[in-house]
Amino acid sequence: MFFRKITTKKNGKEYVYVKLIENYRQDGKVKQRVIANFGSVENLSSDRISYLIASLKKLHKEIQPQLGDVRITTNTTSTIKAIRSVLRQSPINQAIKEIFDQKDYELVEAIILKSIAASETNQPIQEACKNLGFEAGTSLQYYNTLKRLGEDSNRFSLLKAGLKHYQENENIHKSIVIYTLQSTFEGNSFDYDLTGNMFLTQSFQKPITLLLACSTEGVPVDYQYTEHDGEVIKKLSLLVDRLKSEFQGNIVVLDEHNYFPATVSDCLIAKPMSEATVTKNYEEPFNVVTYKQVSPGKIKELKAKLAKVSAGLENLKADILLGKLTKESHVTKKAENVIKSNQCDDLVLYSYEETTHSFHYEIDQAALKEKQESVIMTPWIIEDQSRDSFAKIQEVHRKTDQFDVLTDQLKIPPINIYVDYHYSPEVISGHIQLEILKTQLLGAMNNLLKGGEL
Repeated sequence: MFFRKITTKKNGKEYVYVKLIENYRQDGKVKQRVIANFGSVENLSSDRISYLIASLKKLHKEIQPQLGDVRITTNTTSTIKAIRSVLRQSPINQAIKEIFDQKDYELVEAIILKSIAASETNQPIQEACKNLGFEAGTSLQYYNTLKRLGEDSNRFSLLKAGLKHYQENENIHKSIVIYTLQSTFEGNSFDYDLTGNMFLTQSFQKPITLLLACSTEGVPVDYQYTEHDGEVIKKLSLLVDRLKSEFQGNIVVLDEHNYFPATVSDCLIAKPMSEATVTKNYEEPFNVVTYKQVSPGKIKELKAKLAKVSAGLENLKADILLGKLTKESHVTKKAENVIKSNQCDDLVLYSYEETTHSFHYEIDQAALKEKQESVIMTPWIIEDQSRDSFAKIQEVHRKTDQFDVLTDQLKIPPINIYVDYHYSPEVISGHIQLEILKTQLLGAMNNLLKGGEL
């Protein structure tokens, strides 16, 4: 948001007004709208402006904790404990220790845990980590740590850890799939007023082309990115060379944006199968299964309905404890009414034991996940069929939504007044690597939960 002088003419006389303007995005375009009108500039004396500034500062102090503070809950604490346990037992832990000394290791661990447990907070990284009980570093220390995580020299250690982390998965030994993604890095741009005070102007967005290497099950292991489409082939070559140094299987590039020719050294190029390609003499296509999350609005609506169901079933449980309900038929009827009236059929499991008057219910997480995702299956083909040595791919699971928009996890004032320096290539790379580590750790934690080991 920012202030702007608006000049208008009426009956030959010029009038100047001061308005508060906000930038917003609609249909892919940046537009502006008026948030508040402060009237004629003649009415804004220096004393009145000073009073407005003081009032805004006071209001900011009152509402800032409510908007941005990290709130520690039992769920937050248990999540942090579980992720830390998985991290310290994983090959990722050893790779991080190879890159960072003990002091910096604690900062990296804090960044990873904060990005999982409190990714949406508006607090600067050092404040959020302090509130979560992590290592108390300065904003500059956290900035340099994340920047170092994105440096090219550290890619090999993290790649080795990623491959080792999933070495029991047979698919990863057969093929690695590289996706060409149109992504956006989002942060904040800053400006300075005449007195040298810094203020937030608007969001910063940088479109990037991301080459993301994953297992056929959708586990990310490495990446390259560029801001210029003309460098995509060069970046692919760097990524493939690094993968080949640690991985002996096939590397298949899903080229949905037609960046590459049919033949590229050391990798196979695949294209979506279309009507035009059906007549060609290709081998049997393989399927790419894409998981797309439904809109945030629909997810909120679904969560609200489940909250209403929980409230209704808790009331039902209270009636059972008070002896108001005892017969199984009556309990079942009321429970079904609560679930159906909130349109949560097939999402809630419940049971009632009449002899002990015990009632239990839970959310069916598998069914909930299906409701929150749409699944699309598309056929792809390898263009260069002269290479008959590659292992046939049956199916690829694409889980890349979290890389469509990468959000600044530091949220600190700029290290330099130039925003492109603040968000240098190493810093953006650090955010991409952070998202890869998060995905690997959350996947490992889910596997342990399913196996009852966590």
